[in-house]
Amino acid sequence: MITFSDLCTLLLTFFVLILSMSSMNKLAFRSTFRNFDGSIADKFFKDKERIVTPRDAVIKEMIKSLEGVLELNAVEVDEAVERSTLDEDYSLVVTSGKAFWIWKDRMSSTFSLIFGEKLLFESGSADLSPAAVPLLETLGGFLTKSNYRAYIDGHTDSAPLAGDRFASNEDLSLARAQAVLSFFVTRCNVSPRRLAMGGYGSSHPLSDNRTAKGRAMNRRVEITFEG
Repeated sequence: MITFSDLCTLLLTFFVLILSMSSMNKLAFRSTFRNFDGSIADKFFKDKERIVTPRDAVIKEMIKSLEGVLELNAVEVDEAVERSTLDEDYSLVVTSGKAFWIWKDRMSSTFSLIFGEKLLFESGSADLSPAAVPLLETLGGFLTKSNYRAYIDGHTDSAPLAGDRFASNEDLSLARAQAVLSFFVTRCNVSPRRLAMGGYGSSHPLSDNRTAKGRAMNRRVEITFEG
């Protein structure tokens, strides 16, 4: 009996050790089941844990949707800055203002989409162009269906403004950010609590303001998504 008791104790200790060293990834397990039937996973897990989609997967799907609207290719910011100097064909696209770029924060899950000025506005204007509507509707749909917050920042180049509608580049950049934010709220039903805006004028350039190509890249609207 003593030998048998010792054996049972050792077996119990062994299985406790195995159990303590193992773990089940509930989120991954639920996600797998959800691919077949969303209701199946809930039968196993009744808690309200949120499955977090990897940032790169979110960006990939968003870029795919935007490329269908814009018929342009997204480019990483570092690559865009380099190509605007070296690649004449690409610089023409940049100069037209009809381009968009991606920026990823390597220290967090934050990422930004950066839109050339003429994708959203006419030169010197803060009124959204008709061509911007499908683009912003795509982004607004993403915001209403996801848990991301958006920070909308307007930027300009350093050239003095023509006309007297805006007192400064800062005023123009802020008015443009306000136009995008208002579109998300009124047309896409995005909660204002999940949006913020800023206008920075020419104080945060992407490229050299001394060249036409650099100024074209600096006239932009950045929308930063934070999960």
